[in-house]
Amino acid sequence: MARPDYLICLECESEVEDFIWRDGEIRRATCEVCGNSDVDAFSLPEEFEPEDDEEDVDDEQTEEDDLEEYDEEDEDSEDEEDEER
Repeated sequence: MARPDYLICLECESEVEDFIWRDGEIRRATCEVCGNSDVDAFSLPEEFEPEDDEEDVDDEQTEEDDLEEYDEEDEDSEDEEDEER
């Protein structure tokens, strides 16, 4: 396998261009962004699958759930106020 132009750091998902490639394997790499130097924590660009997409969906769902809970609390508060009058 030919040397890739860059690797992807699996810790911070940055592109890493400064690495040693020998016999089709990563021999040494250091991410300048996060400092990762574990060769097992780098990926070839074609093998990289971002994990952000799943987190974004979860975050959006959590925000929707929070809004629904907030609306329910408001309704409960209004009901209590009505009962007090």
